[in-house]
Amino acid sequence: MRSFLRRILSLILTPNQAWDEIAREPASVDLLIRRYIVPLALLAPVATVIGMQTFDARWSPAHGYLVPQEAIWSAGATTLFASIVSIFVLAGIFVLIAPMYGSSRHYPSALKVATYGAVPVLVAGALLILPVMVMISVVALCHTLYLYWIGVRRVLDVPEEARTEFIGISLTMLGGLSSLLGAALSSVGLF
Repeated sequence: MRSFLRRILSLILTPNQAWDEIAREPASVDLLIRRYIVPLALLAPVATVIGMQTFDARWSPAHGYLVPQEAIWSAGATTLFASIVSIFVLAGIFVLIAPMYGSSRHYPSALKVATYGAVPVLVAGALLILPVMVMISVVALCHTLYLYWIGVRRVLDVPEEARTEFIGISLTMLGGLSSLLGAALSSVGLF
């Protein structure tokens, strides 16, 4: 637990040192799933469910509406699913386009970058207990982009001059795939 918290703090406060350590560590998909992806992905759904049950219950019809109980749980489950799948898909995209930038196709390393880079956004999800705190997620997103910018160089060996393009293409592809998946699931009534 101590190393988990230390790693999160170092990614937020001293990202260059954190990425140097991460680059030297062996890539373990199992460790990333158990220690980072699942626990951090649970923060936003739990906070969302608590926030909706607590704060939406006090809203009046003049100022807002009550969210039905089943919609609250559905929002939490959807958030959890989307967070976890997005990390794995982004790692897959990194692997897919890596040869275009002279990098090797090594999924565990790509998963390291996708996971550790997403830490600020995942941690900021805990603040969604208060709906107004979604603004913090914007700041966390900026830091996440910076972490990806450092991580693709240190872990995936993307050339210095191509990092921004690599991240831009990857995140554009992730956004497109997310939209297509959301539309497909919505059309069959799952979301």
